[in-house]
Amino acid sequence: MKTWDRISSALGCQPAVSTDVRGAMPLRVDRYIFQLNQCEVPSLDSMVLLCLLGGARATVGRKPTSQFNFIPSTSALFQPGFASRWNFGGAVDMAIIHFLDESADNVQRLKRLLGARGRSAHFSDPLVAAGAQQIVSEISRVTQPDLAFVERVSILMVEQVCRVLDGRAGPSGPADALQLGRLQHVLEWMQNHLSEELSNAELAERAGVSESHFRRIFQEAMGVTPHRYVMQLRLEKVRELLTRTSFSIARVAAQCGFNSQSHMTACFNTAYGITPARVRQQARLHAP
Repeated sequence: MKTWDRISSALGCQPAVSTDVRGAMPLRVDRYIFQLNQCEVPSLDSMVLLCLLGGARATVGRKPTSQFNFIPSTSALFQPGFASRWNFGGAVDMAIIHFLDESADNVQRLKRLLGARGRSAHFSDPLVAAGAQQIVSEISRVTQPDLAFVERVSILMVEQVCRVLDGRAGPSGPADALQLGRLQHVLEWMQNHLSEELSNAELAERAGVSESHFRRIFQEAMGVTPHRYVMQLRLEKVRELLTRTSFSIARVAAQCGFNSQSHMTACFNTAYGITPARVRQQARLHAP
């Protein structure tokens, strides 16, 4: 059984989207969106990069002394042979990237750097987080994804992971525990209140910090501004409602916090290269 099949079996679900990327650095990219309390991930037979894109906090590890926490924008790299327990605080959106050819130059370099640090490494880096988000956004497109573009972004992302492991990318550790707690509370609240305005001032008040301080710690932890992150959440919710409900497009716009259907359509088309109406049409064509 391949590593990705083992992970899928452990999570009890199939990837929301999956693709193989060929070229100088062959990869398999899986995006999972699920809700689960805990799972045991068996020994991996290839190196894996995990990026938490959104949702609740996750914890990896069996023993409290060796556990590490994830919030969105946090990543981890695992050696072949690594096995662990994953705990989740709620719904999770994550990307899992499998390196298919360990003889590739970038992958060999990654293995050497990881080997110097142990069997796993976890870190928070804005460029890695943005690269993972860009990759899954591209492969999630309803139209044919540009796999050449995905390959270029993947190579850049792996280069940045190497820089992080080599200590050349600036501070790479996750935010401190207090900031994680503050952000986790706000992130969960954002997920459940997308129909509301979600201004920086209100989010900062819920985090218990000033607006300027909130913008700074959010950008450091998430790799994007609060406004950009809220937009990502809204657009993902739009896609979900378009494909899983019969709500009118105007109702979808209202429930996802857009002030008009035309505004939602413009934002959605810019992000995904397709209109909401076209997504709804394709969802109906493929409905059982």
